[in-house]
Amino acid sequence: MTRLYNTFEFVGHINIPKDKSKFHDVRESASGWEGHRLNFAVQETKTNSVFLELYGGYSKAKPNKVFSFSKGTENEPGSKLEIPWEDRLKEETIDLVADFKKIVVDFTTDTELKEEINKLRYEIRTLEFKDELNESEKEKLTELKLQLKEKAVDRHEFIHTYDAVVFLSEKLENYVKHKFRLTGSVEYQEHRGRFFRKFNPTLIEIVPEDEVNKLRATMDIFFTKDSLDDKDFKKEKKVYINGYVLSYDNNEKKDMFFPQQLVINAQKIDFENEDHVKRFEFLKSKFNVKGKGVYHLPWLLNVFRGSDKVEFTEKDLTQAQRESIEFGLSKLEDYAPKGGMLGETTEENRLIKPLLQSFDKENNFVDGAVESNYEVDDLIYVSSVADKPTETPKVEEPVKDEKPPLVDLENLFG
Repeated sequence: MTRLYNTFEFVGHINIPKDKSKFHDVRESASGWEGHRLNFAVQETKTNSVFLELYGGYSKAKPNKVFSFSKGTENEPGSKLEIPWEDRLKEETIDLVADFKKIVVDFTTDTELKEEINKLRYEIRTLEFKDELNESEKEKLTELKLQLKEKAVDRHEFIHTYDAVVFLSEKLENYVKHKFRLTGSVEYQEHRGRFFRKFNPTLIEIVPEDEVNKLRATMDIFFTKDSLDDKDFKKEKKVYINGYVLSYDNNEKKDMFFPQQLVINAQKIDFENEDHVKRFEFLKSKFNVKGKGVYHLPWLLNVFRGSDKVEFTEKDLTQAQRESIEFGLSKLEDYAPKGGMLGETTEENRLIKPLLQSFDKENNFVDGAVESNYEVDDLIYVSSVADKPTETPKVEEPVKDEKPPLVDLENLFG
């Protein structure tokens, strides 16, 4: 089976740590490796934000190269590239590299100009995709690239993460008043028996202020018939799925399974609303499999790291406030916090909807989850360093009868 990659799309304002060393952390090892790590958050709301990370470095003791991939044409696929370190920032070098291997930072704020830039890029790539160009097409391609260079002055492309980190550490703070869209890959790593998730952006661009905020991820979830856990549903109004995701492990140098807990959050559901209940049961049913194998199904989910608003009730009052209400001197709403009351801080991956579609010949989910080629034992992370499997802790890091539109359905479970 072909691998489906886990991706994210975040839209919101960027929050940079006040401590500059936490924003741009530089460390040098005894071997001469200088590593640069950039950390910042994207804020969906004042009570929900997620950190992203970019990491890159180079060796001061050994020669460095950039390993990348070239652009393909209609009959010639792209191929691996080994680029000399000193050539990595040259315009002609960057132009050789396929778009999916680049990190793009676009500070363009004019939406009409951005549309022009994207149109030029499309026209350029259409010509580049041809195996051979006649003289007229070659001239046209040269002209289009000159136009792009003149217009895309705030669009920056990098073929090595180190250069993107250094650039953003110097420039990003100047644009924090703007709203951003960030897309990229969701990656996992294991360290001393613990599992960590990272959001690695490959596109960072300014978007209009009226763009809807979101912290969304698209992930291929692997699970078994025993993965769904609803034993605490009456108390918490949440259904937990003890799932797994595939990610490339840098230590093992191959794809490995990592545990990832998911949540069907029913706290906003009105269980007197038949339509709400049907939607809730629909989501749960996607994990209802009978075989003993490992199944998988891609999902759209909301990445939640913050606090939900909770109802303010009499149990939140002080004794003096209760007495004041009892004597008729006050009302409950007089003591409710302005802006609502927040619950405990939580980190959850809240399932929004299954992606019931065909991605390719080997990944067809139009009827729901499909059985994979993996065995249950494959889900257990086993390090090549140790002979026994590591523990699998949670990943560190949610009165009309007419049917609501999709955005409302997403908010219902997000």
